[in-house]
Amino acid sequence: MNIRVPVSWLRDYLKANIAAKTIANLLSLSGPSIERVEKRGDDYIFDVEEPDRTNPLTLDVKITDHRLCPRFTAIIVDNVKIKPSPAIICKRLESVGIRAINNIVDISNYIMLELGQPMHTFDFDKIKNHKMTLRPSREGEKIKTLDGKVQKLPKGAIVIEDEGRLIDLCGIMGGENSQITRRTKKVVLFVQAYDPQTIRKTCQALAFRTEAATRFEKGIDLEGIVPALSRAVYLTKQVSNAKIASELIDITAVKSVEKTISLSLNKLKNYLGVEISVEKTTKILGLLGFAVKTTPQVISAVVPSWRILDVKDDVDLIEEIARVYGYHHLPSNLPEGQIPQGGESDLAGVIELKKALKYLSLTEVISYSIIAKELFELSKTKEKEAVELANPLTSEWQFMRPTVLVSLAQVIAENQNIEKDIKVFEVAKTYIKNEGDLPKQDLMLAIAWQNADFYQIKGLVENVFEILLRIPKFQKFTGENHLFEKEEVAQIKVGESLVGTCGILNDQIIDYFNLEGQVAACEINLSIIYQLPTFQLSYKPVPKYSAVIEDISAIFNQKTLLAEIIAQVKKAGSPLVKKVDVIDIFKDEKIGKDKKSVTLRLTYQRSDRTPTQEEVIIVREKIIDAFSKSFQAIIRR
Repeated sequence: MNIRVPVSWLRDYLKANIAAKTIANLLSLSGPSIERVEKRGDDYIFDVEEPDRTNPLTLDVKITDHRLCPRFTAIIVDNVKIKPSPAIICKRLESVGIRAINNIVDISNYIMLELGQPMHTFDFDKIKNHKMTLRPSREGEKIKTLDGKVQKLPKGAIVIEDEGRLIDLCGIMGGENSQITRRTKKVVLFVQAYDPQTIRKTCQALAFRTEAATRFEKGIDLEGIVPALSRAVYLTKQVSNAKIASELIDITAVKSVEKTISLSLNKLKNYLGVEISVEKTTKILGLLGFAVKTTPQVISAVVPSWRILDVKDDVDLIEEIARVYGYHHLPSNLPEGQIPQGGESDLAGVIELKKALKYLSLTEVISYSIIAKELFELSKTKEKEAVELANPLTSEWQFMRPTVLVSLAQVIAENQNIEKDIKVFEVAKTYIKNEGDLPKQDLMLAIAWQNADFYQIKGLVENVFEILLRIPKFQKFTGENHLFEKEEVAQIKVGESLVGTCGILNDQIIDYFNLEGQVAACEINLSIIYQLPTFQLSYKPVPKYSAVIEDISAIFNQKTLLAEIIAQVKKAGSPLVKKVDVIDIFKDEKIGKDKKSVTLRLTYQRSDRTPTQEEVIIVREKIIDAFSKSFQAIIRR
């Protein structure tokens, strides 16, 4: 039984003097429909539809994480008749490339285009026990979407399930198992807002984007959700004779906060270079939906809810004012004043370094910064430091490389059949996972030299540091070593700063790439080096008197470091020994297991005369005695 209401009685509560039929239309838009208007004397009687309050339909909604869905609204309509949409709706949808399907589905698309608010519809009878749970997906879950495709979901996508079944890939596309069909009688009209970042990440992970997702990932006006649902209810009643069959479901986790931005008129003038009157500025912002208050020097603007995501501060207000005022009205003046001079950039230093390395017979290569899982594991980088791509194109491009050396080893492997003794370098960034969103990026110089020994790469590194105008110190490697041979590796320091490593690549890398011969390599952190002070070049006169040069060979324990041997020579031979070079290292079972023969070339020199044979013999015996006492070395004669 409907409710009958006299218009004369309603006018006791209305200020507007409008016709009875207009009142009836407005009431139908905002609530129960007016089914009939009956004229009775000087008055009109409204026959108001009475909803079935004795047994309304209910939908049990649970949201496990309100961050994913800050606002959820829905309403159920009954007595729905599925049929083609009116011609005007079909024409408008098709004009923008959306295919008309049926009156209910078309209304959801129409609302999205008309108000910018995506919405969705469910067949109420297809929802198990009329219970819905909105939650993040688990890794590997699957859903068959409306386009008939099965999507394998990443962890964290927003989904709706009804007691075990996924029925909606939220913000992107609905599930096939809850879609509207010709048999549908009860419909859930569903308007909501989702976390933009989650929607975007899901689209990227699935390589799948829809019109709805494009809007959700930009952010939705929370205050526009209920008006969009009201508009959807009105259109549904118009095109399908549906009736409201439930209470409004409105779950709001985030309350809209009014945001006020203050803008100094002096700042507006300084930014735009032209003075715009307070009246003009107020009018522009008012037309854009801002509520404006003014003082002689400051404008305060309340940001409308639909602009809350992109208008953050006063420079955004300046942009809006300039856009409407007209960029063509702004003066075109060249900037005035002195341009500050910057220091030399790292880029200039890198360019000079590359030129110098080419003169040293090295070939520059440029390899991919993304590497395969096998190469990442070969680098022995800790898993917590890994920078893994969320959506790799192939398994070969899965990790950002933590070291450039594995890339250079791959370059040598791919070219060793064409050229021998390959000598290459690369200046590139490495990537290590950081506590923040972005990884730690260091600019590295990596060098790889096929069939070279430790002292050749060490000499090359010394040349590099001469170019960089820094003095390197080679020390025993004390950290975790996953790339180099244990006995042939050194860490490089400048002052107290650790800047790199050099040595012979280990057998695991050699075997993995099937490299011919050993590979000497180094990796130097240019990001650190360019922050350190350079040394001043100093020059010494060429010695006037000739030097005495002789070689000494001795058998040492294989674990004895060459740096320790050289240090003993310099200590025992000072001040006569001016230079020590390693000429040869020989290992063979004939000289003993775990033994090595080292040949050193010593340069004896004085500044006032040529050293005598007696002086050389005395110093040589001191060195031999030091070898015997410190290393139990055996001199080869």
